[in-house]
Amino acid sequence: MISIAEAISDLLYVRDTVVVPGLGAFVKKPVSAQVNPVANYFAMPSSEIVFDANLREDNELVVNYMSEKNDIPKEEAQKLLSMFVSDCFNSLKQGKKVVLSQIGTLSYDWANDIVFEQDKSVNYNADAFGLCDFTPEPVLRSKTKDEIKTEIEQQQKDKNTPMSVDEKAVHERDNDDEDDEPRRGLGWLWVLLGLLLVAGVVYGLYYFKVIELPWQKEERRIVTEPKTYTLPTYQKTWEWKESVAQDTTVVNDTVKQPVATPSDANIRIIAGCFGLEDNAQRLTNTLKEKGYSGALYEMRYNMWYVSFGCYKTDEEAAAALREIRANTEYKAWILSQ
Repeated sequence: MISIAEAISDLLYVRDTVVVPGLGAFVKKPVSAQVNPVANYFAMPSSEIVFDANLREDNELVVNYMSEKNDIPKEEAQKLLSMFVSDCFNSLKQGKKVVLSQIGTLSYDWANDIVFEQDKSVNYNADAFGLCDFTPEPVLRSKTKDEIKTEIEQQQKDKNTPMSVDEKAVHERDNDDEDDEPRRGLGWLWVLLGLLLVAGVVYGLYYFKVIELPWQKEERRIVTEPKTYTLPTYQKTWEWKESVAQDTTVVNDTVKQPVATPSDANIRIIAGCFGLEDNAQRLTNTLKEKGYSGALYEMRYNMWYVSFGCYKTDEEAAAALREIRANTEYKAWILSQ
């Protein structure tokens, strides 16, 4: 089963932009090859990965890829992605770095903005496949041209035989060599063309199913049983720790209307997720002190989810989410059951 980070890494090879709903988008920008004449260094083409925290629109790209690769329903993939985003924000708020394998590292800067550092060990530029950075080495000669010329003259003097050159004979010999080389090259070329022609005919017969290859006949004799698998059943469990108040509360001259009870509403606005119940209890009490009387926490997927309240329709939840983000510092998000 592949993880969310592995899914993002796979998609970056074929897509220029990969959006993680609720977190941000990873954008791929091409970087051309570079030459440093001073250091005598050549850098191969590559891709620069940047992170855009404002681009959070859900295009279901990651969800569909997770569902296909892990062979699970889209609803289950959406829940896994929501938990991943929530864990990322919890780690960032605690001052930790979120390491995405083969992609890079996410962290908060002094202004609480997300900063991304790319993992330079992976190159997502498909055009640069098989290439690498290199530094050319100079060709070293054992002897200079003058030394070789002097050595030849000395050998001629030792033999004491004058050298005469018949230019006409040399010219005819060079022409004969030039004529022989194309003939030898054409012989190999005809052999290669013949092999390619035979291969093309065999492939054409195989493509149009005129003939069968020997190993295909063996595969047809093998009886394979159909693939069967059983998905784990999801059991919804609720554990309510706080009662929901229905009274209207006035905070900062603003009247907050009571929200729907959990029994008649299935939509939550999540304020945070915790592994310890004490942390969820403290955040719930804080929200109630700020005027959110419908705040509660519950156990889901082995985590404690803290909600601002419960809502019946998507319109009510969306309106409440805009008000919460405008009046608080929480980066809340909507969870539909």
